[in-house]
Amino acid sequence: MNTVAPKRQGRFRPCRPKKGQMEMPFNWIYVLIAGGVILLFFVGIVVKQKASAAEQLGTEVNQILSSITSAASSAETTKVVIQLAGFAEESLSFQCSDGVTKFGILGKGKPAEDLVTPLFAPALVQSGELLLWSLPFHFPYKITDFLYVTAPTVQYVLVGNDVHVQEFLKEAKSSEDARFAISVMRVDDIAAFSPSAGMKSVRIVDYTGQAITGEVPSSLQVFDDVQVSAVVFQSGAASFFQKKGAAWRSDGSSLLFTLGGELDAVHFAAIFAQNKEMFDCGMTKALQRAKHVSRVYAEKGKALLASPAALEGTCPVTYSGLPELLIVHPSATLTCAETYPLGCPDAVQSAGKLRAQNELLFKGGCVPLY
Repeated sequence: MNTVAPKRQGRFRPCRPKKGQMEMPFNWIYVLIAGGVILLFFVGIVVKQKASAAEQLGTEVNQILSSITSAASSAETTKVVIQLAGFAEESLSFQCSDGVTKFGILGKGKPAEDLVTPLFAPALVQSGELLLWSLPFHFPYKITDFLYVTAPTVQYVLVGNDVHVQEFLKEAKSSEDARFAISVMRVDDIAAFSPSAGMKSVRIVDYTGQAITGEVPSSLQVFDDVQVSAVVFQSGAASFFQKKGAAWRSDGSSLLFTLGGELDAVHFAAIFAQNKEMFDCGMTKALQRAKHVSRVYAEKGKALLASPAALEGTCPVTYSGLPELLIVHPSATLTCAETYPLGCPDAVQSAGKLRAQNELLFKGGCVPLY
């Protein structure tokens, strides 16, 4: 009898996933991590290149601005309007210290530097246009041209009835180019003043000595401190002030070393310069040039005295006061340039005498020095 042997039961073996099924999730995690790292790497490159491009563009624009300002400063008594195109929302920064003027787009590119041009401007300008105005500086002959930089978004508030107020109101808009227009107004009471719409900065120019004695007008307290400044003219000096909250902070005073007269370049420099540091820096540049120009005129004067024209008519008598001035004024100008402001009063005095001597030469029919 055949018997069927019972089936042999094997051990239980659980169902295991295939090898590929276990590795699949780990592979995707690796891809995501690696992909994220690569993506961040390329994003970083793009951002860096964009920042580098913006930096390079800023530097190029700053250099263009430098060329424009140099050209404007070399043309006597000129008024120029510069369109800023796509940079209307940017802020232009201006500062001057240790004889070096630095300016350009704030935070973009390397600022342009100028060691020669006496430039006077607000610390920050935000506008679609720049207004450039140059005036000659005489001491007593022409030394150089001062360049003033401002914008239609900077409002100048004149307090008082000084002769310079009328000059400023007249010159604020060029008859040759109506597009050149400085925002300016005259008031009797600064406390009641309210800036015009669209103004980014306000400069108070006080000829009474009374406008900056109290608090900053309430209408100006909403501005940032750097946007509100003031200059007070008294006793041949300019005193500079800056808004600090609701109060005025004094930035010091500077004597105005000038021969005066119509459209006095030094006086207007104090109006446009943001502070004492910028004003003194620009004046130092001008006086450094003056010491060299004075030496040139001293040599010209010596040649003039030795010429046949100096012996004609009454000219020998008229020229008699010139030799001493040709020694005194260059020396005084040199001292003024090297010790500003200590030795400058003597230079102003000798410049005045030299100007008077030159006028005598004109009236006497003699060849003038300048």
